[in-house]
Amino acid sequence: MKLRIISGALKGRYVKADDVVDGIEFRPTQERVRESVAEILKRRLRGAVAADVCAGSGAFGFEMLSRYAARVDFVEVGKRAALMIGENAKALGVEGRVRVVREDVRKFADGNGVYDIIFYDPPYGDTELSALVPKLFGLVRPGGLLVYERRRLPTEKRVADTAGKAGLADVRLYSDTAVEIYGGGESADDCDLPGDV
Repeated sequence: MKLRIISGALKGRYVKADDVVDGIEFRPTQERVRESVAEILKRRLRGAVAADVCAGSGAFGFEMLSRYAARVDFVEVGKRAALMIGENAKALGVEGRVRVVREDVRKFADGNGVYDIIFYDPPYGDTELSALVPKLFGLVRPGGLLVYERRRLPTEKRVADTAGKAGLADVRLYSDTAVEIYGGGESADDCDLPGDV
């Protein structure tokens, strides 16, 4: 499969990915969700140190690079997927701004990296990986953001309840997908937060 980069310096270029890797079918972030989330983050991306965690194809990480992130760490445990991220980085001419970390997200979450933005897209329905959100948020520098993509719950309506989740600033809903945005601190106004889609 080929996933189009939507805007920025790499607009119109493609990221190549296998449909199935290590026996697992890819579920790439939908193009309109990538576009919307990238728009939310656009003012923060220039010069940012970012991570695409459970990167899969790496499409969102390349979207961040296209919008002038200084560096993106792609965290992916799958050998073939990690190799393809490296190949795509070279083909797109951004290998100098990319680090591919072939590591389980549980180990990565125990690390001490510091990021301006983390995009986290674990397999939908994996409750163990979903529970890592607070740990990953600990790798975000003050004023930074963690963006967590998950399956939208059948009971979620236009505006999701953000109560009870530490640091949760906003939730965006897109058909079968929900995106939770953690952090921002006093700089949260630097985000463009569009309405639900």
